[in-house]
Parts: sequence; C-alpha cells; structure tokens
Amino acid sequence: MIHDILVGAALTVFGSAGATAIGVIITSVAPQWERIYRLALGNVEPNFVPLTRLRAR
Repeated sequence: MIHDILVGAALTVFGSAGATAIGVIITSVAPQWERIYRLALGNVEPNFVPLTRLRAR
C-alpha cells in the first residue's frame, strides 16, 4: 500500500518536473525558431555591428 503511494508521488513529482522543463525549452526556443530554421538551411547571418557613440558637437 505505502509502495503504491510513493510510486504515485514520485510519478507526479517527476512528471510535473519533466512537463515544466519541456515547457521552458519550448518557450525559450519558439521565439528563435525562424532564425534556427534559416541557420539550419545554411543562411549565414551578417556580422553584428555594435552601436557607435554619438559625438558631441
């Protein structure tokens, strides 16, 4: 009896942790999916050019 309760608790804890991890991965990758797709097709992104400081006149 106690074994069944512990197994159920373990499945609940690890199942919800896994679902949370998958959700976090999806929400962090989804906004970048278009960029990832373009890079996978071999389209190289241009180099990053940092903003320059505005000169005081």
